[in-house]
Amino acid sequence: MRRIIILLLLSTIYGQVDSDFISPGDFVDRKPTLPEVVLPNFVEDKDVDYSDMLNTGNLVQGYRIQVMISENQEDLVLAKQKLESVIKEKIYIQFELPNYKLRIGNFSSRKKAELYRAKIVRLGYRSSWVIPTLIELDS
Repeated sequence: MRRIIILLLLSTIYGQVDSDFISPGDFVDRKPTLPEVVLPNFVEDKDVDYSDMLNTGNLVQGYRIQVMISENQEDLVLAKQKLESVIKEKIYIQFELPNYKLRIGNFSSRKKAELYRAKIVRLGYRSSWVIPTLIELDS
């Protein structure tokens, strides 16, 4: 029995040589290879006035109600037409890769946006939510 215990102790002592351990320095981290993202090249339409769309001088932090999100813009255009006949707030369709988003209003506080969201929920858009975003100043 003594021999077995001595043998176990010796194997434990000699078995733990530094060269047997794996250290973090043994690994070489390679930089991840990310896919190249190629965005479509849009040809600028000479007949469209983009200055109104690109004017960010009158934007401030505020809130809007996001009603829908879809990859298909036509779905949101139909929903926008339905909502325009019922509500008075301005309605926006914004594109953020990879989806189109239907958003309502220009609210300066979250409380005002939440109160108006209750009206939107009563119209049947229960999954709508308030998001912080840039809004247009009242003119």
